[in-house]
This record gives sequence, structure tokens and C-alpha cells, in this order.
Amino acid sequence: MEGQGMYKEILLQHYRHPHNKCDGELQGADVVRRGANPRCGDEIEVGLYLQDGRVREVKFRGRGCSVCIASSSLMTDAATGHDKAEVRQLCDHMRDWFQQGDGDNLSAPPHDLQALSAVREYPARHRCVLLPWEALADALDAL
Repeated sequence: MEGQGMYKEILLQHYRHPHNKCDGELQGADVVRRGANPRCGDEIEVGLYLQDGRVREVKFRGRGCSVCIASSSLMTDAATGHDKAEVRQLCDHMRDWFQQGDGDNLSAPPHDLQALSAVREYPARHRCVLLPWEALADALDAL
């Protein structure tokens, strides 16, 4: 796929300098949900901060492989500022996009998330990408 090198560099940037990552507690979050992938050692907590039915902010904390941290960082950027239904649709879309093959007729996610396509060809790493999205979906379900 054209741009794979660029996508991998974007993932490395998000791993090295993750957006919205907290080192301490997710203070003041309306809801926090956790996800773990024992196979890879990823452990992520996602905190949702709501205002007037919209996701004002998403933060995460935890440890994980480069793919999991990059996915968490990209997720926080993509979900912030949207209403809960839109964020839930995005979570579902990401899950479906990684579970279906390239020949399936599912559109790619929004441009900001397309760097994650660099991981689609590695099925063993799909769980690393999806873990923060699953925690986010769980947080939405808890509201």
C-alpha cells in the first residue's frame, strides 16, 4: 500500500509522544474503563470527560506496545469533540475494519486514523490496535 512508510512514521510519533496520555489517575473523568491484552502485556485505562452530551475529552493511561499506545493516542484525538453516538459509531467502524479483509466493502476510517492501516496486514497485532477502542466502547456503554 502506498504511504505505508509514512503511516508507520505517524504511528511511531504517536508512540513516542502520545496525545492525551496521563501518568497518574484519570482525575475527574465521568467514566473510566480498562482493557488488557495479556498476550502482549498491554494494559490501558480510558477516561471519558463529557459536557452537554458530547465527549469533551478522552484521556488514557497505562502501558503497552508501540501499536497499542499509538492507537490509544489516535483514538483520543478522533473521539474528542463528538457526541456519544458518533464516537460509538467510530468504535464499531474500527472493530469492523480490522475484523474484515481488504476485499470487503467497508470504507476506511477517517483520514486521521488511516495510519493504523499499516497494522491491518498483521492479524496478531489487531488486538493491540483495538484494545483502547474496546475500552472506549465499554465506557460509552456504561453511561
